[in-house]
Amino acid sequence: MSFFEEKKAAAILKHAILDSYIDPFVGKTGKHSTDHRVAFIDAYAGEGRYESGAEASPSMLMRKAQALSALPRKLECYFVEDNPEVFAKLEAVVEREGSGLPVRPQLFPGKAGQHLTHLLNLVDGIPLLLFLDPYGLMVPFELAVTAFTSRTRGYGAPATELLINFNATGLRRIAGHLTSPKGSEATLRAMDEVFGGSEWRQIWLEHAADRNASDEDRAAAEEAVVNEYAGRFAKAARCGVWTADVRNRAHHRPVYHLVFLTRHPDGMSAFAEALSLGLEKWRKALHLIDNADTLFGDEDAFKASEETLAAEWVDEIAANLRAQMEGGQAFTIIDRYNEVFGSATGLARQTHLRKAWKRLHAAGVTRTDSKGDLIKKRIEPA
Repeated sequence: MSFFEEKKAAAILKHAILDSYIDPFVGKTGKHSTDHRVAFIDAYAGEGRYESGAEASPSMLMRKAQALSALPRKLECYFVEDNPEVFAKLEAVVEREGSGLPVRPQLFPGKAGQHLTHLLNLVDGIPLLLFLDPYGLMVPFELAVTAFTSRTRGYGAPATELLINFNATGLRRIAGHLTSPKGSEATLRAMDEVFGGSEWRQIWLEHAADRNASDEDRAAAEEAVVNEYAGRFAKAARCGVWTADVRNRAHHRPVYHLVFLTRHPDGMSAFAEALSLGLEKWRKALHLIDNADTLFGDEDAFKASEETLAAEWVDEIAANLRAQMEGGQAFTIIDRYNEVFGSATGLARQTHLRKAWKRLHAAGVTRTDSKGDLIKKRIEPA
């Protein structure tokens, strides 16, 4: 069995996003933190590595901790795992890969909810990225929100960010109890806890009121519930939010939805970059799987398809930039991010923005050059 067959495409995307995001998060937030400390809590850590030896999130984090120590940054890793057999494998991976790190990872056997309050106390006062990636339902809403509400906020406060795996398969399964004559109230209440109330039930039923609802209606119900969850979480935590569907194939229903929460605009723009890079790795993985043992599985074929996508995104961004400047007023990209990226939001990144910007500068549409950090740069009409 190949690596990509063993590690599902949805997991490839999730880990690719983390792989791209950890460096900027630790690099920026740890610059001025106490002793350059930054914490990462992996509350559903798993075995540490896949059976093939491929990286899972704990092994990736330990690799990052070693590499980032040269900056210097001290990435402190906290791993929680409930399954005793899985925990034993995780211990072995940490013993093998974590013993030489500047800060040895700490392991906690048991459920995420059992340890979360204690872990938040341990990392109080330093930047935190909390990863909630359960196989099933997540910790209750009220407990998850404490990742923000229990920590100081405002200018100079340590960064707090949260990445949640909202399990789509579990949501669909539990939502089936709403219209089933044998529906379980106890099962529905479990989702109530995750959602932070029973309102999700009515939201679902507004779109898919019976067992014969179409796939399109069920997809709309799922999207509405996830968006409401993300919105109420952002409101309770007083932070920004970004959601992204994660699928094993582009035409498949989501396996889960990633919900990213941050209090800082830099977090949003950095996550957008990481999401774009992660999707590129996901597309490459699918290309290799789908074209194994064929003439189309080579690197050149994948590059050609990526170049076509990139050209479409650059055209879209250039047209949107041009439209935004028609009013004759200068603006900052981060203030009009969705308007500028349009349908390429979450797909394109700053490299595509730069090409579009450069095109408009050469055409005399803007007097502002395309150098530097464009997300924060002010673009002026010619």
